[in-house]
Amino acid sequence: MCGIAGFSGSDPEARRTVAAMIAALAHRGPDGSGIFVDRGIALGHCRLAIIDPHGGAQPRIDPDSGDALIFNGEIYGYRALQDELRAAGIPLRDNSDTEVLFQLIRRWGVAGAIARLDGMFAFAFRDGATGTLYLARDRFGEKPLYYGLSDGELVFGSEVTALRCHPAFRAVAPDRSAAYGFLVFEYVPGTASGWEGIAKLEPGSVLTFREGRIAIERYWRPRLDPASAGVVDAQTAADRLDELLRDSVRRRLIADVPVGVFLSGGVDSSLVAAIAMQASPETTAFTVRIAGSGFDETPHAAAVARHLGARHEIVELGERDLLDACDAITARLGEPLADSSLLPTYLVCRAARERMTVALGGDGADELFAGYPNFPVQRFAPAMRRIPTRLGHLIETIAAALPGDGGYMNWPFLLRQLSHGFGAAPDRQSFLWMAPFAPHDLPDLWRTSVLAGGGLDAAFAPIDRFAAEAGDLSPLERLMHLFLVTYLPDDILAKTDRASMFNSLEVRTPFLDRRFAEYACSLPMSLKLRGRTRKFILKQIARRYLPPAIVERKKHGFAIPIGGLIRTLFRERCHDVLLSRANPVADWFERGAIERFLDEHQTGRCDHGKKLWALFMLFTVAASRPAQAPIGPIKIPAFA
Repeated sequence: MCGIAGFSGSDPEARRTVAAMIAALAHRGPDGSGIFVDRGIALGHCRLAIIDPHGGAQPRIDPDSGDALIFNGEIYGYRALQDELRAAGIPLRDNSDTEVLFQLIRRWGVAGAIARLDGMFAFAFRDGATGTLYLARDRFGEKPLYYGLSDGELVFGSEVTALRCHPAFRAVAPDRSAAYGFLVFEYVPGTASGWEGIAKLEPGSVLTFREGRIAIERYWRPRLDPASAGVVDAQTAADRLDELLRDSVRRRLIADVPVGVFLSGGVDSSLVAAIAMQASPETTAFTVRIAGSGFDETPHAAAVARHLGARHEIVELGERDLLDACDAITARLGEPLADSSLLPTYLVCRAARERMTVALGGDGADELFAGYPNFPVQRFAPAMRRIPTRLGHLIETIAAALPGDGGYMNWPFLLRQLSHGFGAAPDRQSFLWMAPFAPHDLPDLWRTSVLAGGGLDAAFAPIDRFAAEAGDLSPLERLMHLFLVTYLPDDILAKTDRASMFNSLEVRTPFLDRRFAEYACSLPMSLKLRGRTRKFILKQIARRYLPPAIVERKKHGFAIPIGGLIRTLFRERCHDVLLSRANPVADWFERGAIERFLDEHQTGRCDHGKKLWALFMLFTVAASRPAQAPIGPIKIPAFA
């Protein structure tokens, strides 16, 4: 696991520039770094050593051909690929997956190499013979990759913060259109990054840069095709999924450093933990309890650990830890992300890093097996389409003023969120149910002179594009497709990547194993959503390993009471940030609207927690400056 950065072009300060870019990513790779500058290319790498700590140095260079690789991620099953390469007579420099990827690309080309891979990765490869530069990102988007084009030269890196250390992007401005979309979704969907001129490479894509021009090709996307599996019964499907998941977990336990597993007590993490304990009984299960959060799941996690006979550690965290998490995240977060579970995810990663370097998590199961409440509710989307939006506005106003119990997913909160989708197209409704701002809130928040057009339609352009490509699917299948290509990479996986990498921890996701996920996508919706039962087939598997009480327990997100925290612990921070006239985006918004949100929330008249947190994260990221990290000595591999 690593951080990568680089750029094309000839620059006398190339070594210093790429060193600054890598210094901004030091949290992603504290165990070593390397730089390669040659023939119009500068590549940098910082390393978190997981596989072959004594080998695997990067950039990986062939001095004769000029081929060069920098790589972030893990290749699962790389040992079999090693054997394949050796059988073909290709000598390997060391036992790392980096060397495997490098030689696969040299033998089969970028497309051919990727076709053989299962893993999470983002890499850059320079073809020494042609000078062509390739950027690639893994199928689901577990690992991030950003890029920008300036005067015909390409700049790229694992995080926006790295690009902002390059002279071409030091003065880059926040992107107003992306900000509008962010306030609709709580994350930035599609290719936008939140900054003008900086884009995200979409999952499952390869970017080719040659002679100043970019071409992007999507090499993979989730394919929901129940007909491809033929007629399959629940027992057969469960047996196959069980087999594939066991293999996935086993491959993700391979490392030359300590490996553990996150255990929340929910069915996803508990199933991963159960299989991991069978494969490697010494694996530690890890849970955190945040005092006063009101959302304590440690009793459920402890029950699972006792059932499995697992070594289980529970770490207690308090208010000071939440403040530390807020400060650490806002200091480094280059792209706005307002999913408040980023805070507890950061804290569990911070605590885990004291005991392990790799942890297994449960991301992806909800998207693959219809685990969110959105899926059964989607059946009513056509009826909600006919409800006037003005009625939705009225319901939201009433619900916002109702006293809630402060608990997770309390009913006034659910009613308010559901009202956001009234009158909207069915494919948009589910996203509006999760939105911090209802569509009718935004015109009063934004200054009319700021947005020249676009608005909600422009914000939904990525969603509409992906919905159109899945137009032959049923409404439920199309929603699953949309979650897999938008919400999963742009929110869930982005959150996990930042929370883990800010703590130099690698998190692996067995549910996103290529074979497991592709088989899951081939199964009919009736095996995923049956009546009101979500994740039906996954629960069938879980019953083989876990007590019924755990399998049937109501879903509980990894959440904190953000509304209450804004009234108490985070009050000063939010007020200072949101009322600062010096903030680069302050002039985009009606100050009176923000003041009203703050006042109504603080006095308890309305719960504006989601709105204020989204604004706080937007303002905080917009005010961030290019990293000024000191540049220490750079370790250059001998072969570079």
